[in-house]
Amino acid sequence: MSEPSILRTLRIFLQGFVVACAIGGAALAYAMWNAGLWLEEAAQRPARADAIVILGGNETDRVLRGLELYRMGFAPRLVLTGVERGKDAPPANLAWRAEWLVANGVPKSAIVFESDARNSYEEAVALLASMRGKGWRSVIAVSDPPQMRRLVWTWTRVFEGSGLDFRIVASSPPWWSPGRWWRDERSGAAVITEYIKLAYYVAKR
Repeated sequence: MSEPSILRTLRIFLQGFVVACAIGGAALAYAMWNAGLWLEEAAQRPARADAIVILGGNETDRVLRGLELYRMGFAPRLVLTGVERGKDAPPANLAWRAEWLVANGVPKSAIVFESDARNSYEEAVALLASMRGKGWRSVIAVSDPPQMRRLVWTWTRVFEGSGLDFRIVASSPPWWSPGRWWRDERSGAAVITEYIKLAYYVAKR
């Protein structure tokens, strides 16, 4: 191959490499820009169910969303999940939510505790067992927007073949900024944490 031919081939290769890098960089930037939106867009619309499950944690926004759905008539009862075991009384993070719900018009008889789960996967497993035991056919599970993708993925696999139904519904926390998550400390931490958890769940399950 003559020297001009070698130079021409090299120039074409370098041009292709630059174009590929530019496309790859643009794709990466687009993915990062929409990382928060991708997590939350897995959220589902609520439908009539046997119970509304407010997933574990001390997030007031989840309780507010659960109460809103209850008042709208989506279900006749509320289930509060926790993270502690072996206690006769409800754990503190369950008790305050129950007290708040009662103070806002929910009868004590309409509140159910589920404190045998330590993580999202165990919550799904525990709720499936509880539904079978109580004869429930469907539930609405409420959590924060960035958790939607992971929760839908997890619950789909846990409930597969059960014949029972669920809907994963997002709360509306004021701190969540899906379109500008990298500019907000809490939103940024939530997005990064969720991608790490999602990768772990996918690899493990």
